[in-house]
This record gives sequence, structure tokens and C-alpha cells, in this order.
Amino acid sequence: MTTAIKPQRPMRSVRLHGGLGDVLMGVNGLQALLELGVPALADDAVLYTRSGAQAVVRTLLPERRIESLEASKHAPRPRYAIVPRTSWSTVLRNWLYGDYYVNFPERRLLASYGYPQPGIARRLQLWLTDLKLGPGTRWRRETPSYYGLKMWTPLAEAFGLTDTDLMRGLYRSHRTLSERLRAQTTTRSDIPAVAFFPSGKAFQYLPAAFIKDLLARGGVGANDYACWFAPGDRWQPEYERAGLNCRASATDDELLAILVSARATLTCDSYVSHLAQLVARRHIALMSHDLPQHTVHPAAPSTVVFEPQNCCPCWYALRETHTTCLAGRDACGVFAMPRYREAAATALRAALTGA
Repeated sequence: MTTAIKPQRPMRSVRLHGGLGDVLMGVNGLQALLELGVPALADDAVLYTRSGAQAVVRTLLPERRIESLEASKHAPRPRYAIVPRTSWSTVLRNWLYGDYYVNFPERRLLASYGYPQPGIARRLQLWLTDLKLGPGTRWRRETPSYYGLKMWTPLAEAFGLTDTDLMRGLYRSHRTLSERLRAQTTTRSDIPAVAFFPSGKAFQYLPAAFIKDLLARGGVGANDYACWFAPGDRWQPEYERAGLNCRASATDDELLAILVSARATLTCDSYVSHLAQLVARRHIALMSHDLPQHTVHPAAPSTVVFEPQNCCPCWYALRETHTTCLAGRDACGVFAMPRYREAAATALRAALTGA
């Protein structure tokens, strides 16, 4: 059955706030709408995004104009904005203009371990936003689903589409975006078989002790792996002191080359994880603080290692400002679980043997 597309003004600007991973999930969802034939964007539409993601987004959406978020102050209307915080301003714009200001993770955060419960004014803002854009106002009945879908559900509904239509589009968009990235990427012969991307700003990072244990369980030799970091990563010396092989990937081109060249890529929940879901030869997503349904693309051939804790999903604290996570641990507790460690080793061995 094909859903009829209603008349609806296309968006003249899109603002993708949030982290780099959120930007990539947003691009996946936008491409899903385009795959379904939805005229979601005007011909002159501008996409504003984080400067660190612009190069990749231009590759993923080559026919679109991509600008920095700093240039979006006077973005043309109607606007579709993924915002990090709901406010009275965003509430009024949703109700009085043809704009959409979508705070897609808010309902998930309300159910997160350690998230500060909002006061009455904030609850009213959220209720009014849900009344306008959401499927309901009871956040306790929020079903976990991929963020790239949740970002675009209000616009899909405005065009007469359902969540099911958008999910179908996500499967098509994964193939399109993967092909575009691969066409711009060259494999390298100097990349070790196993690539770890362990560093994260919060406590979902892969601890050095966990990586050493995983290498031993997986039978990976000293020259057959590398831990990759962004240039100047403040946490890299910690891994070097543990005796791990560490390298830096300076550009997006180099990062993509690592992903398509390594036989197995292992990531925590990060920007690299979302790229790996598109192009890595074998990707192992070592999930910890969040549910896989939130951040693993439904069409990605990734292997997910996950063991839910009572504090998952958590409203994660940044390591720069906290000595422990909100549950009092110096790293996410899954990485100390024997069952989780063995599941990760099983996934790594399977990736290396082609099983």
C-alpha cells in the first residue's frame, strides 16, 4: 500500500543541532523522506549543521547546500530545526508559524537514569510541544526507536506518511548513503585487521583494561590492531600507558579509509559508530549507556553487544567535569561484566573468521 502525500509547504531550511552522531542520524532520516518521494525540501533549501560534520554531510547529500550552524540565525522559513532544548520560543514557533522545532530525545531523557526532573513551567512546555508535534503526551509510554526516525516523524506525518513508511525509507536510505560514502573512500593496505575507536566524552568509553582483555580472548596479535583517536585526544596517553597500540586519524577521509580497510571495527556509541554502520566491513557496536534501538540504524549489518543495566539508558555525565558516572562508576559497568566480555570476544572472533 502506498500512502498518499498531502500538500505541504516544503522546508526552506533545516537546522541539525546536537552531537555529530545526531547529525548523521538526522541525515539518515532526511534521506529516508527523500527516498519515499516526499518533497520535504524546497529547491533552494539550506541545511545548517555542525562544522565538524559538514564535509561528510556534503558527501551524503551532494545535491544540497550545506552551511554552518553559526550562519543559521536568519535561516529562511519554513524551518525544520532539531533543537537541544525546548523553550517558550520553540513552543510559540511550533504553534504560530509553519516551522517545526523538534526536541527528539526529550521524552527519552525523562526516562533516563539521573536526568533532572523538570519543574512545572518546563513540563508545560513539553506538554504543549507534544500536543502539537507528538503522538501523545504520556512520555512513560514512549517506545524506544531509532533517533533518525524520531527526528522526522512530525514532518512525515504532515505529508500523510506513517512511522512505518519512514522506517521503510530508512532501509532504502542506508543503501544510498553507504554507496555514496564508499564511492569517495579508498582502502589502505597499512590498516591493521582490528580497529578500536575507544574514546568517548562520557563514561561509555572503552576502558584500556577491557580492550586488553578482549584482545587476549579474541587471539589478536600485537601488530594486528590499533586504537584510533582524534588528534590531540586528551585520553590517548591513558591507553598508551596501558601498553596499547595507538594511532591518530586526522581527517574524515582517513577515518573512512580505516573503516573500509579494517577487517573488524569496534566502537562505543559515538560519531564513528554511525559512520561504521554505513561503511565498515564488519562493525561491532559495543553498547553500554544507551539502548541499541535508539542509535543503531535498523538497516545496519552491525553486530550489537549489549547487556542492560538498571541505570540504562543514563543521562551521561561528561568526563571533563565528573570523576565518575551518575551511578558512581569510573567507566560504564557493562565493561566489567564477564558475560558482556565473552559476548564481545565471540563477536570479534566471528568477524575475523568471516563467520
